[in-house]
Amino acid sequence: MLNSEKAREIINKQQPVSQDIINRVKNNLAQKGVILSQSAELDEYLISQGKEAITFSDGQTIIMHTKASASGFYEEMIHLGQIKKGRAVENDKKNNILLEIEAKERLIKYQKAYKITDYEISNINEALNHYKVLLNNLRNGGV
Repeated sequence: MLNSEKAREIINKQQPVSQDIINRVKNNLAQKGVILSQSAELDEYLISQGKEAITFSDGQTIIMHTKASASGFYEEMIHLGQIKKGRAVENDKKNNILLEIEAKERLIKYQKAYKITDYEISNINEALNHYKVLLNNLRNGGV
């Protein structure tokens, strides 16, 4: 939910997750029929969307920035799990907000295991608060 300028700033300040980790997960996912793609062209698309990564609703395709942080990487793995369990519902704003909140809370809970930096935690907390406000607005009849 970031504008492209803010997304570019955050990605440039973050420490990228190990390419070794990405490659191992990419190979494991490929064995399950899931494609994880990265490229300079996809980087620009992701920045334009204000995101580090996107998992498509089919659960078969993930695009990830080549400089994705640990939090961006693991959040996308959490979202993939949500999709694979049938918990993600397209065009259900409330459900999607709840899944974002769940993912961000999990990142915070496991920040040491996932090796998430304090800078990333600050950004996660900011996004978490944003989603909680959105959820509250939805519950109160707002947009």
